[in-house]
Amino acid sequence: MNMFSSIIFADSYSFSGNELTAKRTLASIPFGGRFRLIDFVLSSLVNAGVSNVALMPKKNYSSLADHLGDGKYWDLDHRNSGLKILSPFYKTESNNEVFLARGKLDALRSVKPYITSLKEDYIVLANGNLVANIDFEAVFEDHQKSGADITVVYAKKTTENSKQLLIDIVDGRVKDITYSTGAGDEKNISLNVYVMKRSLLLDIIKVADAHDHHSFEKYALINNTEALNIKGFEHKGYSKVIYSVSEYYDTSMEILNADVRNQLFSPERPVMTRVKDSVPVLYQYNAKISNSLIADGCRIDGTVKNSVIFRNVTIETGAVIDNCVIMQNTVVGKNCVLKNVILDKDIEISASKELCGDAEYPYVITKGSKI
Repeated sequence: MNMFSSIIFADSYSFSGNELTAKRTLASIPFGGRFRLIDFVLSSLVNAGVSNVALMPKKNYSSLADHLGDGKYWDLDHRNSGLKILSPFYKTESNNEVFLARGKLDALRSVKPYITSLKEDYIVLANGNLVANIDFEAVFEDHQKSGADITVVYAKKTTENSKQLLIDIVDGRVKDITYSTGAGDEKNISLNVYVMKRSLLLDIIKVADAHDHHSFEKYALINNTEALNIKGFEHKGYSKVIYSVSEYYDTSMEILNADVRNQLFSPERPVMTRVKDSVPVLYQYNAKISNSLIADGCRIDGTVKNSVIFRNVTIETGAVIDNCVIMQNTVVGKNCVLKNVILDKDIEISASKELCGDAEYPYVITKGSKI
């Protein structure tokens, strides 16, 4: 039996939400033409032999549940382990009122009986907004050999926003943890992936319950760099934590780079997703395609440049799509011009419309809109 189980937070508690999460969890945002954000960390865990995974959303998780189903596409449709979606609520013992969890520790407190019942000795906590292909076998081996209480997976990157957790490491041990103050120099940035013994997590939850703590990063990590042996594991491949629309857009544009795709989509550690068989792309007479990802089932009769096009999208004659992300079942009418635009699912753009955003602030059209 694998010694590791996992809990994935389907929403980041430092993420306030935006147009893309109005009707879905952060983890279920479509990405890369055929995937969802959750597919990356979930596949990484499964590729390392983790067969007991629980998802913890906050709200609006019907699309996440629909995408995951019984977990069979990740080989997680097991009788006694497999894939579970846990309640995003917690009850106060004093008055039995039900609240949305304020942070990860609140969420973990609400499922303490589940954590107690697990048979695995170790547990992985991760967020569902991470785009990376992590070698968890190497992480697990390093954690056990190092004798760490907690292992934090990090990457050397340039700081971009104030939500990033910075890790100061001396001789392999985490000596200080702080939040970024914004864009700056290259730092060790946490990927919000933590490995520890299940017994330690239960102790952390017990203390959090007694003191009404709700932020895992603040109370379990930042306040415990002296009391606990916290060590870092560097992920050297591509990684991006999605907190905003602009980060989602930037990451979508970056996967048009073949080197980035090679780092993310390794044959040795495949990224699995829900299979939806469809017909091949139909490139019609006027189709002109350059540097773009186009999924099955599309019908293209216009110009597509530097864009990510999801399944069953129709681009009609004369339309020009430039630096865009267009999600599934969307129709772009004749002679439309779209630049730096994100179209969510099931959108209809009538003929001759011009929509333009900025590379730093892309224009987002919400799911189901008709323009």
